[in-house]
Amino acid sequence: MFTFKYMDMFISHQLIEKPMEADSEGFRLHYHENCIEVYVFLGGSARMKVENRLKVLENRDLAVIMPYEMHEVEILEDVPYEYMVCRLPVTFVPEMISDRLKRLGTFFVWEPKIVFLDRMDDYYNQYREEGDSDVMLYLGLSSWLASILFYLARNDAPSDAAESENILVSDIKKYVEENLARRITVQDLAEKFHRSPSYIEKQFLAVTGESVMTYVRKKRLNLAEFLIKNKTRPSDVAKHLGYTDYASFYRAYVSVKGVPPAGKKINDPQECNAAVEEDAACGERAEKAEEEQKCGDGVDSSPNTRQ
Repeated sequence: MFTFKYMDMFISHQLIEKPMEADSEGFRLHYHENCIEVYVFLGGSARMKVENRLKVLENRDLAVIMPYEMHEVEILEDVPYEYMVCRLPVTFVPEMISDRLKRLGTFFVWEPKIVFLDRMDDYYNQYREEGDSDVMLYLGLSSWLASILFYLARNDAPSDAAESENILVSDIKKYVEENLARRITVQDLAEKFHRSPSYIEKQFLAVTGESVMTYVRKKRLNLAEFLIKNKTRPSDVAKHLGYTDYASFYRAYVSVKGVPPAGKKINDPQECNAAVEEDAACGERAEKAEEEQKCGDGVDSSPNTRQ
């Protein structure tokens, strides 16, 4: 077992004896901005969620997680959990390879040909015993990781006929992920990518199984869920994601997540409307209290106002 971090690369092989008692980043919904993650499940009882893809993990399942993809691991039983995670900066992976991996999906079948992962610990320990520098270890590990990604992309590459269509969809997804706080419409995408709106809709639906705007809304609300879980106030999240009023954000969140930002499940429409108004009022009261506090602090700190 080891952890190696150098510059913008991170590799870790871990065994957690009591995973349900552990506080690990991988157990919480999160994403990475500028790296590709290779995750290998080596033992235990868990399932992984990457965006809307969910898989109960089996020994030596391998997942490739792209930048901005929301993901988490859920422990199912409190038995020893072993895994390996490797993160490489996107700049280290040729764009052609990363584009192909995006089109292939997330989960891959383990193949004996990928011997690198079996030898990772031995390779790391050998370098340490021989006293080689972190630079040499970084170069060696980076090369091996890049070769794994190349192998996966090359051996499962889609047909040439589907490739150009999928590249367009990948480009649209990337644009959406980088502009979630901005207004996005199918017309905007059509103008940016020089296609007709109907062509954009048709290709996106054929490749992903969902409409463009459904995808945009899902990505926004996945990010909203992540921010709220990390203690950002729902009203601030709504503003950050470009919603003009809290009620619109609230209803969109409930329709996709099944629960409101506060967490309690709501089924009755009247109850939902009441909850919207209550949440909005709470948000307004909190903002007003903050403003009053700022004003109060300003008065107290001024020497001219002291008696």
